[in-house]
Amino acid sequence: MTAHGGSFDSPAMATARPDHHAHAVLHCNANTVSVPHAATFFMALLGLEPRMHSVSTDSDATAMGLGPSTASTTSFLYDGRGPRAAPALELVEWVAPQTEPAAPDHLPAGFTAIGLRVASLRTVRRRCRAAGQAVEECLDGLRVRGAVRPAFVFTGPDGIVVEVVEVPTSEAGVALSHERMRSTDLDRTAAWYCGIGWEVVARDAGGMSLALPEDPTFSLEFVLAPAAPGRPRAANVQGLYRVALAVDDVVAARRSLAASGAHPHVPEPVVIPMPDVPTGGFTVLFLADPDGSVVELVERPRDQVRRPAEPR
Repeated sequence: MTAHGGSFDSPAMATARPDHHAHAVLHCNANTVSVPHAATFFMALLGLEPRMHSVSTDSDATAMGLGPSTASTTSFLYDGRGPRAAPALELVEWVAPQTEPAAPDHLPAGFTAIGLRVASLRTVRRRCRAAGQAVEECLDGLRVRGAVRPAFVFTGPDGIVVEVVEVPTSEAGVALSHERMRSTDLDRTAAWYCGIGWEVVARDAGGMSLALPEDPTFSLEFVLAPAAPGRPRAANVQGLYRVALAVDDVVAARRSLAASGAHPHVPEPVVIPMPDVPTGGFTVLFLADPDGSVVELVERPRDQVRRPAEPR
């Protein structure tokens, strides 16, 4: 593909890509003190729907730094495209240990906002005002995929910042479209993400936009930010925490990643059981980008997702 918005590779070309290259965005994680409250909020204002729900009473979260026995409730919220065709917002309410607020001495979150696109800002703005939700108008717009879009921003439960951008489309409703992130070094960040399958679709001095060639529905929007002091956030701290990407085979992805030489210390995959969702759980590999943002490779074969060949 071209660097500034040309056509994307087709899934038929996937056989030429390394095993550790992701082919789709599965979900963006957010930790919450109350799944019912957060889900109701996103349903009412954005029309997202909870399509999968899981209750864990004794799961080993050692790989996430939370110990061998944890309890949590998880809900996956989708836009109107539904599972397989679109990423989800994954809400996790930690019970043991409990979801914790961000402390003043924590590092700033690597994930700064979740983004949705709409054909017209008017409807969502009206919903926000009717619900008494304050919104901040972005007078200069927001840059997404290299283009400045009309937009507004609001803060939802658990300090989750939501960007709503206007993109002309024939589709009704809202669509999960991007996640905004911090980078202290754009060259280093680009090299890391391109090393797991992303491509730079737009870049300037202040930031860049990345997309997966096989999943043009979603982008990561990086903003250059200086390094900040503080201790890393734990996996159960409120707010946006990690992003999950699909690979065909996690074991093969780990082997391929180690052989690439780009990641000298690749952890072992772990199984996250979720007996009350259709997949029964997930085999995952947790990585951290150069600024500490958690990226999760999840075993989800290509034939189990449906992504369009062109951005939409």
